[in-house]
Amino acid sequence: MLRRLALLGLLGLAACPGDNKDDDDDTDTLKGTIAGSLQPFQAGSAAANAGSSLDAFFSLPGAKDLSQKVSKALAARGVWRTGIPSKPLTHEASLLPGEIIIRFDTPDLSAEEAVAQARVAGYHVVHQAYLSETQHLLRYEVSQPQAMSGGTPTVRALTEAEHVRVLQQVQAVQGVQNAESNLRVRALAVPNDPLYSRQWHYKNMNLPAAWELGTGSESIVVAVVDTGITRHPDLDSRVLPGVDLISSAANAGDGDGVDTDPTDNGRDLPNGGSSYHGTHVAGTIGASSNNGVGVAGVTWSGRNILPVRVLGTQGGSTADIIAGVTWASGGSVPGVRVNTTPARVINMSLGGSGAPSSQLQSAINAATERGAILVVAAGNENENTSSSYPCNQQNVICVGAARFNGKRASYSNFGTQVDVMASGGQTSEDRNGDGFPDGVLSTLPNSTNQPSYEWYQGTSMATPHVAGIVALMLAQDATLTAADVEAILKETADTTSQCSEGCGAGLVDAYAAVLRAKGGGDPSLPPKLAITTTQLSFTGASSQALTVRNNGGGTLQVSVAVSGANASAVSVSSSSLSVPAYKSTALNVSVTPGSLAPGSYVAQIDLTGASGAGSAQVLVKFRVGATDEKDAVIGFAYLDAAGEVQVDDDGIALVPASGGYNYSLKMTPRDYLVLASIDDTGEGDYFDDGDRVGFWRDTTQVETVTVTRGKTTSGISFTLVPYQSDDDHTPTTTIGGACTTNGACGTDGLCLTGASFPGGYCTQDCVSDSCPSGSACYSNDQGATAYCFVTCTPSSGNTQGSCRTGYRCVSDGAGNGACLP
Repeated sequence: MLRRLALLGLLGLAACPGDNKDDDDDTDTLKGTIAGSLQPFQAGSAAANAGSSLDAFFSLPGAKDLSQKVSKALAARGVWRTGIPSKPLTHEASLLPGEIIIRFDTPDLSAEEAVAQARVAGYHVVHQAYLSETQHLLRYEVSQPQAMSGGTPTVRALTEAEHVRVLQQVQAVQGVQNAESNLRVRALAVPNDPLYSRQWHYKNMNLPAAWELGTGSESIVVAVVDTGITRHPDLDSRVLPGVDLISSAANAGDGDGVDTDPTDNGRDLPNGGSSYHGTHVAGTIGASSNNGVGVAGVTWSGRNILPVRVLGTQGGSTADIIAGVTWASGGSVPGVRVNTTPARVINMSLGGSGAPSSQLQSAINAATERGAILVVAAGNENENTSSSYPCNQQNVICVGAARFNGKRASYSNFGTQVDVMASGGQTSEDRNGDGFPDGVLSTLPNSTNQPSYEWYQGTSMATPHVAGIVALMLAQDATLTAADVEAILKETADTTSQCSEGCGAGLVDAYAAVLRAKGGGDPSLPPKLAITTTQLSFTGASSQALTVRNNGGGTLQVSVAVSGANASAVSVSSSSLSVPAYKSTALNVSVTPGSLAPGSYVAQIDLTGASGAGSAQVLVKFRVGATDEKDAVIGFAYLDAAGEVQVDDDGIALVPASGGYNYSLKMTPRDYLVLASIDDTGEGDYFDDGDRVGFWRDTTQVETVTVTRGKTTSGISFTLVPYQSDDDHTPTTTIGGACTTNGACGTDGLCLTGASFPGGYCTQDCVSDSCPSGSACYSNDQGATAYCFVTCTPSSGNTQGSCRTGYRCVSDGAGNGACLP
C-alpha cells in the first residue's frame, strides 16, 4: 500500500512541479503544508539523468522501498557523512627504506672503510654522504640475480621489514657507536598532513603565511565548550583533562550528571545518531599537525585543548553553559574539581534564539576579567543576530561563516553583532573543482565510532578557526586583552568579504592579525604576492572572485594574463593590480564559453609580481554544455509509538530539477525528519554511495520539522552532498611514482614520459576527476590540460625538498608547492 500511494504522490507532483495540492481531497483540510528547496552539490563531472525514476526503482528485483532504505540508513548510520574513506588513516611513511645513519667509533673513515666495516651479509651497501667526522649515511639494498642467466645482478630497495632487520644487525656491528633510520623531514611552514591539501579553508584565511610566524604555544589553553570530545589519534596528544558540566543525568546520557569525564557519548541527534560536534571543532583548533597523519589544525602542537562538555543528548542549557564558561576560565564551580589549566581562549560553537542573558553576561564578564577571550558562533538560521545568543552578548567575538569565495554562506546569520567572518563552508558547492564539497574538513568518528575525517559546514565550523588564530596571536603576545584581540582582528580583516546585511569587518586574515600581534609588519620589507587558491571551477557562463594578497611591505604591483588553448573563454577584471602592504584585493574571473563544444576545459591565470615579488598560476576548470540535472527524491520520516522509523504515505515525492528543486507538500501534522537524495550512480537506488544526500537542517544540526494543521511551514531548505559509506576505498592511482607505461600507474593512471619527465611520472587527468590526497591539480603546459602532481613544502630556491630525484618543489603562491620536473 505504501508503494502504491507513494507512486500516486509522485505522479501528482510530477504533473505540477513544486505543488501537490489536490483541491478535491477533503483530507487536505486536516493537513499542513511544508515547503522549501533543495540545493544539490554541483560536481564538475555530474552525469546526466538517463530517464530513471522511482517507477524503475520500485520495479527493480529485490529493491527495497524508500521507507526501508531511510529506516536502515537512520538506524545504522546515524548521520550521513560525505567525502573521504572513513577507515582510520595510517601514518604517511617518512622512513627512507635502506638509508641508515651510522656513528662509528673511529673518526675520519673513508667511504670504502665505512662500507666495509658496516657491511651486512646478503645486502649491497652504498656510501651516500659524510655527515661529520664519525657520522656517515649508508644505503642498503637487496642484491638479486637478473632473470636471464648470465645477466648482471640488480638491486632493489628494502621493504620496511627488511630495513628493520638490517638496522638491528648494523647496531650490533663492532665499532658502530649507534645507528638509526634516516627519516624524511620537511620544513614546518606548511604541514605534511596528507589531507591538508583538502583544507582549502586555511589558505582562504592566509594561515600558511601566519604559520611562518609561529604555530602556537602550549601555554595558551583553548577551551572547547561543546558536546565533549572523542578519542582520536589526531587529537589525543593535545587534549587536557576536561570536565562534564551537564547537570541533568537524562541529558548527559552517561548515567550521571556532572563528572570529570568530558567524553562525547553521542546520540545528540533526533534520530539517535551522533554529530560528535565537539570533536570536529577541536580538530580545527588543534589537530596534531605536521605529523604525517590526517588533517592539520590552526595550532599545531602542545597539550592545550581543554574539552568542557555542556551539550548532551537533548542539547544544552544556559545554566550549564554558564558553569562551562566559569570553569573553563579558571573560576570556581562548587562540587567540581579546580581547573588547573585555565583557558585564555574559549570557543563556543553553540547558541540559541532569544534575548541576551544577564546571567550568562555575568559569567562572560567574569571570564573576561580572568583574561579569557570568548569566541562564539553567529548561528545558522540565515537570520539577524539580534535574537541569536551568545552572539548578542557583550564581550564576545561573534563569528559568521564565509563560503569558498569569501562571501557569506547561505545559512550564516548576519547583523551588527557579527564582528568578523571565517571559513565555515558551503557543502553544496565545489568552487575550486577538486571534486569534494567546499566544507570544513576536520576530525570526527565515523558511523562505527572509528577515527575519521569529515566535511561539515556552519558557523560552528567558522568559529574554531578564529579561536585558533587568537591562540596564535596570544603566542606572540600573551598580554593582549580581549579588546586588543578584537580590534586587531577587525583592523586586519579582508574587507572584500563585507556584506550589506552585516558581515562585520570581513574575513579574518590570519597572517595580518598574527603579524600585528607580533608588533606589526615592517613597511620597509619588499612586497610578496600570495593567492587564496590555485584552482577555480565554473559551470557554463559564470564568474567568481580570486583574492590576491600582499604579504609584504610597500605596494605590490601585479600583472595578470590568461594563457592556454582556451584562454579566449576566460577574462579577468583587470590586467594589473595594485595591492597595499599587508592587504588584499579581489580579481574577478569570468568564463564565457562562446561557441565551444560541450565538454570540460582548462585555462590558466598567470599572476606576476613586479620586482621579484613572486608569481602564481591559477588553473581555471570550466564545463560547457552541462546536461540537465537529475530529479531528487524527498522523504519525510517519523518515529512511531514503538520508536521505529516510518514514512508517511504522502511523504515520498519527486522534486524536479526543472522546477529549481523547489517543493511544497501537504503532510499529516506531526514531527518529521526530512531527507532527500539524487540517484547520481544511475543504479535506481537512493541514499547509496555516490549519490547526493541531504537532510534538514544539515550535517551538524539534524532537526525535526513540525507540520501544523492548516499552516505552512516554509524555508525547509538544505543541501545535498556526495555520500560515501565507511567502506575502504583504495586509491587507483599512485601519483609521483616512476613509470614507463600507463599500466604501472594504476587503473586511472597516466605515465608522463620523455625528457620533460625524467624516469617517468605517474599522474592522472584532473580536469574532471579529483586528485588523490597528497597531490593537487596543476597545469604544466600553459593551460592546455591539467594533471595531478605530488604536493610538497616549498623553500627558497625551488630546491628538491621532499620530491624525488630529478624533481623540485615549486611554490604555487598559495602556501603550498608541487613536485615538478
